[in-house]
Amino acid sequence: MTFIDTWYNNFSPKLQAIACHFGYIKQEAEDIVQSFFLDLLQKNIAIEEIKNHEAYVVTAFKRKLIDLHRAQKRKGSIEEIESFYIPSAQEIIEELERNQELVSRIAQAYKKLPARFRRVIYMKYYQGYSTEKIVTQTGLSPQTVYNNLSKGIQHLRQHLRNEPLVSKLASFLFSFLP
Repeated sequence: MTFIDTWYNNFSPKLQAIACHFGYIKQEAEDIVQSFFLDLLQKNIAIEEIKNHEAYVVTAFKRKLIDLHRAQKRKGSIEEIESFYIPSAQEIIEELERNQELVSRIAQAYKKLPARFRRVIYMKYYQGYSTEKIVTQTGLSPQTVYNNLSKGIQHLRQHLRNEPLVSKLASFLFSFLP
């Protein structure tokens, strides 16, 4: 019988109770304890150097529970982000079309843009061209297309700063830049 077997027999009930105290159900606690001891088995532990076996096992187990909690928290935050509703470009455009005054302000701001900005914005967002297609159509470099899109949207933001819906649209469109 190895020291891991002895530790498992001596400490598994206590570790399961700790896991239940951390909020895990009994079956999850058993699985975590078994996983913990498998991890210990894979490590080369110098058992001779450990003076208090129970303190070592309990501390290592609590650290594993903390790591599991952090991993689940990160996973939960990613799920929360994914479940956060972001309206599609089509929904934003439809909302903008409902407000004719706002549409005219956007048109005025668009007309104030330099021609190079208007050209790439029109091709990207009105014609739906990819950056590569804009490059082939215009002969501009990919970096120039990107810069023109970026600066054009920045100019639109500046002109339309007081309109929150338009700012959302500009932010949304800016997020799709390559």
